[in-house]
Parts: sequence; structure tokens; C-alpha cells
Amino acid sequence: MKKGNNSGFTLVEVVVVVAVIAILAAVLTPYITKYIDDSKIAKAKNEVQVISASLANLYKDTGRWPTSQAAPNAAYLAWTTTAPTTFPGMLTGAWATAANTGNLANHLVTNGPPVNYPATGDMMWRGPYATTIPLDPWGHPYLVYVPAAGAVNPPPPIWVLSAGPNGIVNNAANAPALVNAANNDDIGIRIR
Repeated sequence: MKKGNNSGFTLVEVVVVVAVIAILAAVLTPYITKYIDDSKIAKAKNEVQVISASLANLYKDTGRWPTSQAAPNAAYLAWTTTAPTTFPGMLTGAWATAANTGNLANHLVTNGPPVNYPATGDMMWRGPYATTIPLDPWGHPYLVYVPAAGAVNPPPPIWVLSAGPNGIVNNAANAPALVNAANNDDIGIRIR
């Protein structure tokens, strides 16, 4: 009588293979997540630059930065989503106290309410300046802070900012540069 061919893996062989795979996964996971985090930061830096270029084009065409139609000379905070309730607790300092707020898409994507730009003349809205205004890689809105117009010399900075991974704006709105503090993970660019 002929014995059957019992080919296959033993339990010990299966356990060894699973252990090797688990060790490789444990070693490689931190490297992979670091690359994912780095790619999110790079994406946020790129999108901040794209939004700031769109704002510069808006200024070139209209002669003004985004403002509230109701209070054009007051400090203005614009964001990249339609509802301000999407970022409770993320704003600090002047970012949180900007009385006039609005959706950045009304300035860059559409020429309509709540902000109306001139439709004719040398200083008219010639947009759209962007096809869409995305959320940052962590799901938070990009923010644009335009300080109140006035006779301050030099004029206060205009920022385009992502609150970064922690979702809290750590940078002061009137800071001349991004603050280099250990807890500051903001990603932004100063336009003016």
C-alpha cells in the first residue's frame, strides 16, 4: 500500500513566517507613517502657496485684499469652508476676535455675495482665481487673516495659514514671521 502525499506547512513553519512578517511590520510602520506625515506637511505648504498666489492675483486685479462688504476697513478672517462652526477652539488671539468673517471662495472662486467686486473698469474682478479652496490635509480650513486697514506703517502682515496637525492656530496674526516655538505646528505664508 502506497502512502498519501502529505505535503503542506507545519504549524512551526507557519508561526515562524507570521513572526517574521510581524517583526517587519513593526520595524517599517514608523518609517511609513513618517513619510505620510511629511507628505501632509508638504501638501499643506503647497496649498498655502497656491492660495496666496490666488490672493495676489485678486489684489492685482481689484486693488484690494479680501474684506467684508459690510465693514471693508475692519480686520477680516476668511476660511476655506462655508461654516465657521467647523473650527471651534482652533482660533486664538486676533484670529479668534476678527469680527468680520467670511468664506474665501466668495473672493477667489465666485464673484457674488457676500462680497461684490466691480464688474467693469480697470480694477475689476477677473476671476475665478481658483477652481476650489480645499481643506488642509488634517481636515481643517485654511485661514486668511487681513488686518484692519489704517495708517499703520509698515502695514500689518496678511497671512495664509493652516493650523497644522494639532488644529490650533499658534501663530499671532500680527507676527512678522512664523513663530519658531516647540508647540507651533502652523504652516503658513506671509503675503505682505
